[in-house]
Amino acid sequence: MSTPPSPRPKKEGGPDSGDDAAVRRRQLIRYAGVSSEVFASVGIAVFLGMKADKWAKLSFPVFSLSLPLLVIVVLLVQLVKGGSNKKNGK
Repeated sequence: MSTPPSPRPKKEGGPDSGDDAAVRRRQLIRYAGVSSEVFASVGIAVFLGMKADKWAKLSFPVFSLSLPLLVIVVLLVQLVKGGSNKKNGK
């Protein structure tokens, strides 16, 4: 009795060779870029919010809280729209 063929043909050189490694590398670079963008955007929003709170002489940090939240919402919307444009994971 023979065994059925595997759904994926085995590649020589192990599991990290060829296209799989290149795809993982591209995804890592993409997500590293996204995380850097989020970190920088939120940092700038906090800085600008603190400056706006000082300028408006507010006792409660309204801008310091609202600007980073607004930036996070906008970035999440962009991320979802960008992910929905890709068909079949390509």
